[in-house]
Amino acid sequence: MIDTVLFFVHHALTLLWGVVWSAAFCGVRFTKRSFVGVLSIVVICAISQLSALFFSGGVESVVWKLYPVIVHLPLAILLVVVFKKRIITVVASISLAYLCCQPSKWFGLLTEAFVDNSTVVWFVKIMVAAIVSLVVIRYLAAYISNIFSKDARSVIIFSSLPLIYYVFDYIVGVYTDLWVSHYRLAAEFLSFSLCFFFMIFCVVYYKEHEKKLDAEHKEEIIRIAAQQQAKEIETIKKSNLETSLLRHDMRRILSNLALCIEQDDKQQALKLISGFTQQVEAASLHRYCNNDTINYILTSFESKCKKQDIDFNVAVEIDALPVDEIMFSSIILNALDNAVNAQEKLPVAERRIKLMLKHSDGKLLLSVKNPFQEKPIFIDGFPASNRKGHGYGTQSILYMTERLGGKCRFTLQDNIFILRVVLQVPQK
Repeated sequence: MIDTVLFFVHHALTLLWGVVWSAAFCGVRFTKRSFVGVLSIVVICAISQLSALFFSGGVESVVWKLYPVIVHLPLAILLVVVFKKRIITVVASISLAYLCCQPSKWFGLLTEAFVDNSTVVWFVKIMVAAIVSLVVIRYLAAYISNIFSKDARSVIIFSSLPLIYYVFDYIVGVYTDLWVSHYRLAAEFLSFSLCFFFMIFCVVYYKEHEKKLDAEHKEEIIRIAAQQQAKEIETIKKSNLETSLLRHDMRRILSNLALCIEQDDKQQALKLISGFTQQVEAASLHRYCNNDTINYILTSFESKCKKQDIDFNVAVEIDALPVDEIMFSSIILNALDNAVNAQEKLPVAERRIKLMLKHSDGKLLLSVKNPFQEKPIFIDGFPASNRKGHGYGTQSILYMTERLGGKCRFTLQDNIFILRVVLQVPQK
């Protein structure tokens, strides 16, 4: 009698947990309203199962053969209709919930192999199912629901193994006796499918991981570009402040000059004019071309190079900038930053940067040359760094150049690091 009660308790709880797991894997949040909906689905599936048991004359094997139609099909339809879930997500969730029922079955068989007591076997099955249910709902469901909410391709890949097991289990264990008859083909198919889908999973996971790294890389590049733009804005503010101060000082200088003229003090007047001229030259923006942004960048680096005793040689042969200003500014900023950083430890006499920028034959050409202290490491023709937080500058140059539809090349020649960037200029 107790075995019969435990039998019905086990199958009732299995049905309940199967429906709850399926809903949780679909991403159903268990509020009061949704919980009532889930319980309603459990009741409908239970009634359908009991009806099949009644009309089959209590033959359990018939119920198990009809289980996909009388339980899983209504469950799938109700999850789609009531909770508005995708069919692919629902199928994946139900097949995975079915797979989660297997630990209870396996531990039952293990107990049966050592203990000749059916009551103990049913108790073990119920306890294992309860533990699995707790682990699934509390720890796994949130992660699984996130996976099953992704694009259909990812859902198919991740659900392929539980779906294959679902079909396999019904074919060899319910609709035929291939499993109990020790048919080798049936036994080997499971290991084959595990191997096959594991390889597919590895490929998909690698591609997804690469996409994530690429997204993080681009995010870091954008962050660096934003920092460079902030530096540029700071340079502009500094230049504007110096210009304002010069305008303020000019009134004082003119007043002093008038006083010197009145007193016929030519030497003092010339001294004032010379000092003010030097101030103006120091604060003035060097006009390399007609693009203010490029002028600000090059003027800023010219000042930086003077402070670090670096010979800064610039040759600009363009009237205006014919490509995207922000992207190209990022290329120049990163190239010059790398050139300055590469020779921090070099003797003063060896420090130099040579920049060439010109427009020729429908192309915008940029060249930056500089010596270096430590020889760069090249991987596939691209300079790399093994230090954390380094190497993003050259990656940013490559990324921005590709965005502009151009090509860049990094080379070494006679202890000189050379960057060449070629951009196709859009035709007007």
